[in-house]
Amino acid sequence: MNDRMKLGALLGLLAACSGGTISNGDGSEAKTGAKGQPFGTVTPVKLEQETRLVRLSHEQYANTLQDLFGDSDGRDLSFAPDSLNGFKFDTSNDLRVDARSGPEYRASAEEMAARAVTDASVFGRIVSCDTSDAACPDQFIQSFGERAFRHPLSDAELSRFRTLFDLGGELGDGRDPFHEGVQLVLEAMLQSPQFLYRAQLGEGQVKNGRSSIDDWEMASRLSYFLYDSMPDAQLFQRARAGQLHTDEQIAGEVTRMLGDARVSGKFVSFHEQLWQFGRYAKIAPDSATYKNLPDKFVDRLLSASDAFLGEVIDNNGGLEELLTAPYAFADSKLAPIYGKSATGDTPARIDFDKGEREGFLMQAGFLASNAYAIKTDPIHRGLFILRDVLCRAIPDPPPGAATTPPPPATTPIVTTRDEVSLLTGQQYCPTCHGQINEPGFSFEGFDAVGRARTQDNGQNVDTTGSIIVDGDEVQFQDASDLVEALAQSDEARNCYVARWLEFANGREFATVDVALRDRLAKQGMGVKELVTTLATSPEFRSRVEAGE
Repeated sequence: MNDRMKLGALLGLLAACSGGTISNGDGSEAKTGAKGQPFGTVTPVKLEQETRLVRLSHEQYANTLQDLFGDSDGRDLSFAPDSLNGFKFDTSNDLRVDARSGPEYRASAEEMAARAVTDASVFGRIVSCDTSDAACPDQFIQSFGERAFRHPLSDAELSRFRTLFDLGGELGDGRDPFHEGVQLVLEAMLQSPQFLYRAQLGEGQVKNGRSSIDDWEMASRLSYFLYDSMPDAQLFQRARAGQLHTDEQIAGEVTRMLGDARVSGKFVSFHEQLWQFGRYAKIAPDSATYKNLPDKFVDRLLSASDAFLGEVIDNNGGLEELLTAPYAFADSKLAPIYGKSATGDTPARIDFDKGEREGFLMQAGFLASNAYAIKTDPIHRGLFILRDVLCRAIPDPPPGAATTPPPPATTPIVTTRDEVSLLTGQQYCPTCHGQINEPGFSFEGFDAVGRARTQDNGQNVDTTGSIIVDGDEVQFQDASDLVEALAQSDEARNCYVARWLEFANGREFATVDVALRDRLAKQGMGVKELVTTLATSPEFRSRVEAGE
C-alpha cells in the first residue's frame, strides 16, 4: 500500500470516528460530518448461545467454602488471579479450570477436607447424624452434597460417593474409618465440576430462543448474583418446594435478600469495577506541590468513595443520585480537601451547598485518579465521561501519541487547558479530541488532588464547553452543569443499565439484551428497584439457546 493509499485509509477511519473536519495533508479539508457529531455507542455483540456452566470466581469460591463449613479460614486463598480477557467485571462466565488453577483447587480441597475432620466445630456443622448409625454415611453425603452442588444428588451420584466413602477406611490408617470416609468424599466433592461451576443444565421449554432454568438453578443464580456465594437455607427451602419460578416468588426472595449486608457490598463492588477504582492505585501526587496531604491518601479515598456508594445504594438511589448527590464522605484527614471538617478516621457524610459539588464525578477519588502527579488530566476525565458514562465507542490513540511534542505556540501557554488544546489540536488529533477534551475541561475547577480552585498558574480556569447528549448539543459552564445534563440523559441511563446486564450475565452486552435494557432504563430506577426488576424478568429466569 503506497503512502497515498495509507493516508486515504487513515482518513476514512478518522471520518468514521466523529464529526468535524480533518486535514487532507495538502491544505484542503476532508468533511466528516457536522461539527460535534458524537461517536457512536458501543455496538451490542451477537450472541449465539449462552454457556450452561459458569465457573465460580475466586471470591465466590472462597465465600462458598466459608458458608459450607462455617470456617473463615477457608477464605485465605493464594490462587493466581483470574484473567478477565478484557471483560469489565469479575463475574465473567468465561472463567475456566486450567492447568494453573487445577492444582490450586486440589490443594485447597485437600486442606479444607483435612481441617473439616480435625476441627470438631466444623465437623459438627457438616455431619449432623450419629456416626455410629449405619444410615449416617448416606445422610451426610446427601445433605452435604446438596449444599455443595446446589441441587439434590441423584441416585447414581449418591452411589458413587458412597463407594468412595467406604474406600476411606481402606486408604486411611484405619483408626477412624468414618472420619477418613468423610475426608475422602469432601476432597472429591470440592474438586467436582458441580461444585466449581454454577450449572444451568435443566431442560426447560424453549420459547423465543430461550429456555427456562429450574428452581435449583434459579436459587444459585440469585445467590451468586446478590451474595457472591451459595444459596442460604431459605433459598434451598424454596427450591425444594418448587417456589422459585414466578414473578411474585422471586421478587419476595430478592426483597428479603436485599436486607443482607453482603448485597450492599456486591453492589459497591459493581460500581468499583464499573468506574475503574483500580486507577486509585496510580494516585501519587507530588509531595512538594501538594503539601500536607494525609498519610494513606489512597486508602482514605477508597474508603470514602465506597462509603458514598453505600449511602446511595442503601437509600435506593440510582444513577441520578450517583451523579448529582450534594454530598461526599471524608474522614478528619480527608475533609480539608473539600474545605470541610470531620472527626475520626471513619468516613462521615459532608454536605455541599448548591453548585459547590455534585456526585461521584466531583469527588476527590475520581478527580485524583484521573490526574497526574502535578497537573490535572482533562483527557482521561473526558474519556471517562464518554466511555464509562455514555458508553461511546472511542478508539485508542495511535502509537506514539502520548510522546508527541506540542507544536510551537503562537500565544502564551499558561494553563493545563492551554497545553492540552495545543497538543491535541495538531494533525488528526481534533477528530477525537474535539469531543473528548471539553467534558474533561469542565473539571478544571478542581486540581490534581480534587481541591476546588479558580485559577491555574495564576490564570482563571475555563470550565466551559459543550457535549452532544441524546443527539442534542448541551452547553455547560462548569462540571455541575455537565453532570446535571448527564443525569437526565437517556444515553447515560442506557449505558448504566447495559453495564448492570453485563455484570448480571457475566458477558458482553448483546443484541438479545436490548429490549430488557430499554425497559429498565426507561424507568430511571434506584439500584435496588432496578435489581429487583431485573431478577424477576423473563430474561433473568432463562438462558439464550438461539441468539439473534
